[in-house]
Amino acid sequence: MTARPAKPKPAARPKTQAAQADKHALYERAVQDPASDVKFFTRTYRKLRGADPVSLREDFCGTAVLCLAWAKSSGERTAVGVDLSQETINWGLEHRIVPAGREVASRISLLCADVREVKKPKVDVACALNFSYYCFKQRQDLLDYLRAVHAGLNKDGVFFMDLLGGTEAIIEGSVDNDHGEFIYRWEQARFDALTHDFLCHIHFLFPDGSKLLNAFTYDWRLWMAPELRDLLLEAGFSRVHFYWEKTNAEGEGTGSFYEPDYVENQEIWWTYLAAER
Repeated sequence: MTARPAKPKPAARPKTQAAQADKHALYERAVQDPASDVKFFTRTYRKLRGADPVSLREDFCGTAVLCLAWAKSSGERTAVGVDLSQETINWGLEHRIVPAGREVASRISLLCADVREVKKPKVDVACALNFSYYCFKQRQDLLDYLRAVHAGLNKDGVFFMDLLGGTEAIIEGSVDNDHGEFIYRWEQARFDALTHDFLCHIHFLFPDGSKLLNAFTYDWRLWMAPELRDLLLEAGFSRVHFYWEKTNAEGEGTGSFYEPDYVENQEIWWTYLAAER
């Protein structure tokens, strides 16, 4: 009896761009600008304190690219990153911190911990960027966090946050930003006018038609500028500054910031806040 020839295996389908994508690397490219953050922190601290800051604590640090940028900006600078996700910390160590070399990596410490429980070592600058503190939806929880930040700063320390606002910040919808190799889509899926709770997603779309949906999901509360000022002062900070970015004739940001006396509301806005210890 003649054996039948084996059927050829079907050729494996090539992986889509979404299947090959790394969501952490995409997030860094789409959302973060650590070099600009370091420059702003340094310039503002120097203006407020008359000296250059040395030590940084990055809360909700994620992959810790800001810690890395800080440590690389000066040979004497140190950084501490705090995040609840050990998986994300490990990614940052493998792909960012260790490849930077032993000298730089030795000045960076990453902790998997609750940001409300880490108060040492004391630092010159602390920060919570990309609206990460919005995870604290109850007033007391946010106040506890701000008190912990205050306790973890040196006597001349400054705390930096960023915040989101505008008429489009309180409605459902999505915005696309084209980065060439992918489209970054920010979706506000739900907003509660009574509590300011809002559910947001980050999606990535690729030229081959594939999508990485719900790469990141955030269940947050949208805090307003006056609320944050009051909470910071209650937490013990002495002064609170809001810094607005100057724009050019086309309405694009210039990277230069000032303290306004009055701001007319816009469709969407983003700004820095600095609180002096």
